[in-house]
Amino acid sequence: MEESNNTLEDIQKAFIALTESFLEQGASLAELKSARTRCLIPNNYLIWEFTRPISNCDYCRDVTSALILSNLTREEFKQYAYSSIPMIIKHAASNWPASKNIDGAYDSVDECQFLHFKSNFTNLRDVFAMNEERAMQLNGKDPWYVGWKNCHLQILDVMKQYYNLPHFLPEDAEVPYSNYVFLGYEEGAIMHLDYISRLMWQGQIIGNKTWSVAPTPECDNVCTRFNFTVYAGDIILLDTRIWYHSTYVIGKNFSLTITSEYG
Repeated sequence: MEESNNTLEDIQKAFIALTESFLEQGASLAELKSARTRCLIPNNYLIWEFTRPISNCDYCRDVTSALILSNLTREEFKQYAYSSIPMIIKHAASNWPASKNIDGAYDSVDECQFLHFKSNFTNLRDVFAMNEERAMQLNGKDPWYVGWKNCHLQILDVMKQYYNLPHFLPEDAEVPYSNYVFLGYEEGAIMHLDYISRLMWQGQIIGNKTWSVAPTPECDNVCTRFNFTVYAGDIILLDTRIWYHSTYVIGKNFSLTITSEYG
């Protein structure tokens, strides 16, 4: 019985520490309590947090800004390919067709995964059914930001017309046959980790977005939180499994990004 009580106490302490971390990194108490906050703390998110390995803080030690690189070749990128330092590759997505024609760049179906963030949309049908005033943010309409995963072969084949796999990624890198689309205005994702298998890359197709990154809580005393901006045409590479991250679309402008993994 005593062992059971100790276990419960440990879980309670861990939950309090995690909640404090979310609050420190921008979440409101109302969001944490909200039954609609499924993208902030999904059902298994706390389990992932409690069971993730303790970070070796060497990954963030002395890192105080993103590494900014000019558009480079695969050979030039080789030395950076699996680094834990956040990186921006300038202009690497500037020639993607989606920057000029987005009429099919975010096709999808509802079955994979939908992220509503703080919007009141419950699925993709809601997003594509919104009126023009809200879609274009006219007359002070509520801002919105959503994302979804594409995992259907026919949709992914269509999307290949609109973007390219980053040309600098290692030739032997494992790349999943899936991607994510994120689009909208103002506040995007709040501070979180991703529980994915590989490193993340994201092409900023339209708009500019500010990223805030923070070390895992156990590294707060030796590592630094910082911000950086990704501009249209840039590609960001970030190990979102070890860097907490949030995003905000600059100004009142529309943002469109395509995201996937490599490793």
